[in-house]
Amino acid sequence: MKILGVVTSHRRLGNTEILVKEALMGAEEGGAEVEIMRWTDYHILPCEGLATCLFSATGCKLKEDDDHDYLLQRIYDCDGLVFGSPCYIKEATANVKQFIDRLFILASHPSRARGKPAVVIMPYATRGWTQYAFLQPNLLLSLLGMNVIDRALVHTQGISEAIAHPEALERVRGMGKAVATAVRTGEAIYKGEEGVCPVCHDRVIRIHKDNETVECGTCGITGRLSIENGEIRVHFSQEQIDWIRSGRSAHAAYEIVPSKDYFRKLKPLLKEGSERYRNYLHIEREPTNSPVEG
Repeated sequence: MKILGVVTSHRRLGNTEILVKEALMGAEEGGAEVEIMRWTDYHILPCEGLATCLFSATGCKLKEDDDHDYLLQRIYDCDGLVFGSPCYIKEATANVKQFIDRLFILASHPSRARGKPAVVIMPYATRGWTQYAFLQPNLLLSLLGMNVIDRALVHTQGISEAIAHPEALERVRGMGKAVATAVRTGEAIYKGEEGVCPVCHDRVIRIHKDNETVECGTCGITGRLSIENGEIRVHFSQEQIDWIRSGRSAHAAYEIVPSKDYFRKLKPLLKEGSERYRNYLHIEREPTNSPVEG
């Protein structure tokens, strides 16, 4: 049984690293072999949006140019995941989104991490600035098909301050143990604080234009609002819950992949029409003091 810890923070021995390592100590107590990696030690290129990974099934064209494929394979090789990211200005670090954007590859190369348990640990400094903290980690793990069994926001304002909060260390240590237990028993069930959404347990709710339907901004489940005893309630049908849980790649399967033939027919028209914009205002990089890669 192998549990992998992922740290997405640049800061060495910062709060994210400390909390993830504490969780891995708990996983070790649960009988797991543990490993840790820092994503900022690796290179993740931005997605070029060419969709060749969707339509050609040959894999991402950038996989030989950076470490994204390697990082993905490391997740596939583990039995459970402890994912740690600091919350910067209401959400996870930019490299998490960079990694997510490259996961179009999953439409033609299905994830091998489905059903594996994961926990999310996020230290933050400023109270009230965590509204979207779990959005990117939830999206990432949902796309991979992993089962999030717990999540924790940890208030640690100072550098490495987590060391001074034994209750937080105990909390994340228990999360690490829970991942090991989930791997051992095969029961990857969510045990964290319940959210509004019954699927991803987040509280980011979007109101549709009909002003009647609401949607979880993370996983896409739709429902209805009501006021009961002065409290806001969100109701989701079991049909919606089952559909979202079984069709997390529906966007690619039902919208993107079938568009291949449509865009193939349009290609001559688009090629001709794009010349108008190619010859209008050339975009050139202005001189600066910062280096340019490549």
